[in-house]
Amino acid sequence: MSSSFLAGAAHCIITPPIGSPLAGFDARKGVAESVHDELHARALAIECGGSTIILLSLEIIAVSRALADTIRRRITESCGVPADNIVVAATHTHCGPVTLNHFFNDRQPLDEMYLYQLVERTVEVATEAHARRQTATIRAGLVPAEGIAVNRRSQDGRPASREAGVVAIYAADGSTLAVLVLFACHPTVLGPNTLAITGDFPYFMGESLRRELGGSVEILFFNGAEGDISVGHRSDASAVGVIAPFRTFAKAQELGGKLGHAVAVGLASLTPQDSRLQIQRMTPRLPLKSYPPVADMSCAREAAFRELQEQPDSLALKQKWLFARIEEYYASLNERQKELPVEVIVIRLGDIALVSIPGEAFHDVGQAIRAQSPFGVTLFLGLANDYIGYIPTAGASADLGYEVVASRVAPEAAAALVDAAVAGLNSLAQSV
Repeated sequence: MSSSFLAGAAHCIITPPIGSPLAGFDARKGVAESVHDELHARALAIECGGSTIILLSLEIIAVSRALADTIRRRITESCGVPADNIVVAATHTHCGPVTLNHFFNDRQPLDEMYLYQLVERTVEVATEAHARRQTATIRAGLVPAEGIAVNRRSQDGRPASREAGVVAIYAADGSTLAVLVLFACHPTVLGPNTLAITGDFPYFMGESLRRELGGSVEILFFNGAEGDISVGHRSDASAVGVIAPFRTFAKAQELGGKLGHAVAVGLASLTPQDSRLQIQRMTPRLPLKSYPPVADMSCAREAAFRELQEQPDSLALKQKWLFARIEEYYASLNERQKELPVEVIVIRLGDIALVSIPGEAFHDVGQAIRAQSPFGVTLFLGLANDYIGYIPTAGASADLGYEVVASRVAPEAAAALVDAAVAGLNSLAQSV
């Protein structure tokens, strides 16, 4: 079978202006004071056998369903690629623009002009990548990536990401066109005290990899099942403003450089992919949590605030007030809804598979999909085409903690997501 594809890549800057609010930390005070590194929209178009996909990596906190749908519709109008074949994913930097309202920033203002420009630039870069398609070959696989990520909910830091998924695109002359790095880990080396715009450790990963491969290579970072995976800090403490001393740009450079070097070393071990490209769209309905009436949740939030006023330095009361606000927010969303329809895009690329996830799935959710996947390598495009918050496993849901409180879905939702993804993977594996 042929190993030839058509592929093109492109990028553009999407950095918001100085003075913009920054998304991702409830405990952050202040707006963007500087730009440490530019944020980008990065696009990769791949065509094979009459089908085309466009993968977009946006260096922002998250993508709402409305924003993703607008971008996908506009790309379809621009270059004819079906919306179902387009994945718009966020890297999940917590030092970038506010792109949606959710539990972590319910009342934070949105800059509509910035969002308009974000759509325009993202459509332009996707169209440019599509126009740049040229004959290409693809190699892919998993490479070791130790010492970067830890599980932020366990005492021993496990389970966590120990490998990075890598998809490398080569031109006909053997030069490297693009490298996709798929690695599950919160880009939160920099904490709520950081008022500089930055992509966090994925920025340094890209810089490291470009130094080793050449500056013209397009590097796209995609997060995976990273809901409980971070760089070493505890989320319960970080959520209320406790900043671990290691959370510095130097640490972000260290971890990003380590990941970039691991990918560069691992390129030689990647497996050539034959020219097969297939897409399956799944639409599971995830069960939602049930809450007491919103009025009761509002009373609980007000009571928690009064307690905090009496002991403003209490970390336990800061956490209690934060959790009460999150639960009140989700109670209002879930009041008239018992299920949440979501979208999962499953892509076959040669002998590997890519699965999109519309939020922050826990590590073991991804592992459950991999364990049942008929493909030897299954990779994840997290925070893609929507943002529904955290998706814990049923077992993790019994332990509470920040990520579980900050989840809108019921404990059974993880299994429903796994079932849908596995069904899509099996369907692709059985097709000719």
